[in-house]
Parts: sequence; C-alpha cells; structure tokens
Amino acid sequence: MANLVEQYLKNHGPSLSSEITESLVKYHNLSPVAARQRVSRGGKGIYRLDLSFPRRAKFLYLKQQSGSELYWTRLELALLDSHSAYGYAISALRARGGVIPKSHFEIVCGSPIKQKKHLSASVVLNQMIRLKLLYEIYVEDIGTCVYLGLHINHLDSLIPAMKARLFVEELTLRGIYSWMRKLGFASYTQIKARTPEENPRVSTTAWDLAGPSYLSPLVSFKSGSTNPTPGFVVCDILLTQVVKEKDIDPFIKKLSSLRSLRNVGKQLSFFVANSYDQNAFKKLKALGVSPATTATIFDNEIGRGMTLLIELLAQVVSSSVPMESIDQIFKSVGKIDGASNRLRGALFEFVIADAMRLSYGNHVQLNKECKTDKGKKEADVISITSQQIRFIEGKGYNLNKRVTLDEVKYWLDEQVPVFRAYALAHPDWQDAELVFEFWTTSSFEPDALNRLEKSKEITKKYQIEFKDHRGVTEHIAKTKSKSLISTYKEHFVNAPVVVLPS
Repeated sequence: MANLVEQYLKNHGPSLSSEITESLVKYHNLSPVAARQRVSRGGKGIYRLDLSFPRRAKFLYLKQQSGSELYWTRLELALLDSHSAYGYAISALRARGGVIPKSHFEIVCGSPIKQKKHLSASVVLNQMIRLKLLYEIYVEDIGTCVYLGLHINHLDSLIPAMKARLFVEELTLRGIYSWMRKLGFASYTQIKARTPEENPRVSTTAWDLAGPSYLSPLVSFKSGSTNPTPGFVVCDILLTQVVKEKDIDPFIKKLSSLRSLRNVGKQLSFFVANSYDQNAFKKLKALGVSPATTATIFDNEIGRGMTLLIELLAQVVSSSVPMESIDQIFKSVGKIDGASNRLRGALFEFVIADAMRLSYGNHVQLNKECKTDKGKKEADVISITSQQIRFIEGKGYNLNKRVTLDEVKYWLDEQVPVFRAYALAHPDWQDAELVFEFWTTSSFEPDALNRLEKSKEITKKYQIEFKDHRGVTEHIAKTKSKSLISTYKEHFVNAPVVVLPS
C-alpha cells in the first residue's frame, strides 16, 4: 500500500500533521485514531520540524522539499494561521529581503523584548537559529546579521540591497528625528533613533524611533498629582518598493502588545514606507496608525531621490552611472538634515568608478566582495585592464575630517592582503600588475600619511598609491568630463567645511 502521508506531501507540499490527519479521515475512510497513528508513524524520507503547533501538530515535509521556496511559503502560512510568533518573524524578514542586522530582530519580529504571556524576541530568535530557520553571518560595515535559511545558497546577492535599504532608512530616520524635535512631537532631548549599538525602547518593545511626548492628547495625570505623565511617539520604517498588508502584521502585533499594558502612556504611532498597497494603508489607518511615506514627510522630490538612491546602491554596478543621477540625489535627499555628509561617503565610489572608466576603460566593478583563505573583504572599486588591476578604497570626507592612522592601518594590514590574494587566485589576473590605491576628498593625518609613504617605498611586489583632495581633483580634471568635473566640484569639493589647523 502506498504511503498516504508521503503521497499527501507530494501533492500538497509541506503540511501540518493535523491537516494530513483530516485528509486521511475525509478521503480515505480512516478513523481519527487510525489516521493520527498513520501520520505519527510517518515513513522513510518524511521529516518533521521540531516546533510545536496548536493541538500538538507538527510540520511535516519530504527531504527533497527541505529549504525550498514551497517549504518556506507553506511554513510561513502554517505559522501565521496559528498566530505563531515565529510566523510573524519570518514575514518580517521576508519583507526586508530575507536578511537583517541581528540587532534589528527585536524591532521587526513582532515580539516584545520581555512581557508576560508573550514569547520574547530573544527566545524567538534563538529558537529559529537552533532549528536552522535562521542563520548568522558577519557582514562588513554592518556587523552580525541573520538571514532566512531559504537564502543560504544565494545570500551574497542580497547584501547590497540590505545595505542600500539600511543607508536610506538611516537618512530618513534622521529627517524624522529632526522634524519631530522641531515640531515638539517628542521630547527634544529624549527622542532616539536606532543605532548599531542600541534600539529605542518603550516599555517592553523596541522601535526604529521612539521617545516620550508631552503633546496634550497623550499626557495623563495621576490622581492628586500635577506632574504630567508623558505618552510616547513610536515609529517603524520599511523602505521597500511597496509595503503589503502581510508586511505590517508584525508591527501591528508589537503595537498591540504595547497597547495592552496598563501603566504605559498613550502612543502616537507612525509607520514609514515608500508606498503601501491599499489593504496595508487601510489597515494602518483603521488602527489609528499614521501610514506615512517619504514623499509626504518630506516632499515628492526627496521621495523620488530616495527611491533612486536605493536603486543605485542596491546594485553591484559594472556599467556607468550617469553623474546626473548623483547630482539629482544630492539636490533632493541632501536637503535632509545631516544627509549631505553621509551621501558624500556613500557616493564617492561612483565618482571614482567614473574617473577610472574615463582613464583606463569600461571594465570597472563596484562593491565587489573578495573571498579568499585570508578572509573576506569588500572592494569599493576595481579597475581592470589586460596589464593592470587597481583596487581603490574611497573615503568621501569633508575637509574637516581627515583619514586617520587606524583607517590606513586597516586598509594596509587587513584589506590589501585579501584583495591581493583574491587577484592572485583569479585566473585572468595572475600576470597583471597590481595597484592598491587610497583616495579621499579630504587629507591624511600626519601619522597616516607617514605610514602610507613608508609602505609605498618598501613595497616591491605590488604598488601602493594614495590621493588626497588635491590628487583626486587633479585626476578628475584630467578626464575632461564636464559632468564628472561639475558633480565632483559641486558636491565633493565646494561643500561647507571647517578649516583645520595646519
């Protein structure tokens, strides 16, 4: 007799044991007891996830289904149907491309940090790692991240999009932070935005941005007291193309946990996105949450600039990026308080890449992850010709921020050896001359400059080169590209600076 459980899984995909039992009773005339026993015995090649569902059900799947898109879709659906904290966590990661900084998990997963009758965010995280639903990885410039097991074979392709989203979300949060302080929505000194070190908290919950508010509709007074008890402003952000209803469910679950607490002040709640589908927008409005967009918070021009910035940073660029796009981003997104300096750092590599194309040819790579036995590092720009390979590190700084000795040491001692090993292992680059360059729109601290000069002098197997703002300006001028020269001059050279002592 064919294994009915196996046949069900082949036809319907990974499923809960309770679903299979019901099917055996309904379509194969088994008694409930016999059906449960048949499902419990399983069979060869039938696996079960070590995670409990209502009515002691288990999630069953075939070996060949493990880790597939179907596996993840069915698992997420089963978890969400049972209102499981694990389902909300999977939805939150899916909405963010499948990978997030580990420190953001307590913000996005929908579970409180610690609250009675709720699974804590840390328990959910640790269980998902134990069950290999989530994996950890260290990402340069971000730190420890967690990602869904679905993406284990193509994780590298997801990192640029995550970095782009985080960068633009940071700029947006800076703008919202400034806006709320100036308008008095939240306490000027106590409102906080997320940082790599710490997330803002309100009672048992973590947020992208939060702080106490003394707006009159939110303030309360304890009996017999004239001292106001503040309410709170809470805000989460998700800058993907379109936020759907399922994407906001973890946020709503977290907000419900907070609202259920008696001794916590009222909340003014925001969710920020680029855009929403109709169901998500209506659901947020119905729950008294402001469904804000970047265009409504700032203006349409800034909103378009942010979309362009995400698209630009999310791709591993190998083709030319028009300087007009860089110019448009600076003129729109640069209006946000403090954004210009961050943009200068993020977009300088595109200026370098354009200069390399004009100087040495079109074969240029940006943000290339170089994996070797010596480690894994990301190269800002690689310029490739038949005779020469150039790895260029770029620091788009104001003149009042010099490159430090620590930065130079890290480049020389940590990055260059990995880049060289990567080049020597590359079948097409082994005989090419290797050049490692450090470019900055500022200057070098004296001890950093001394270290670079000594390294250049004693290194014989490859070349060490470096350029401060004068050298970069000279190189770009030699390209004779009007658009490149104009963009560089306006946004990287003529930015307001503080004159440093000599």
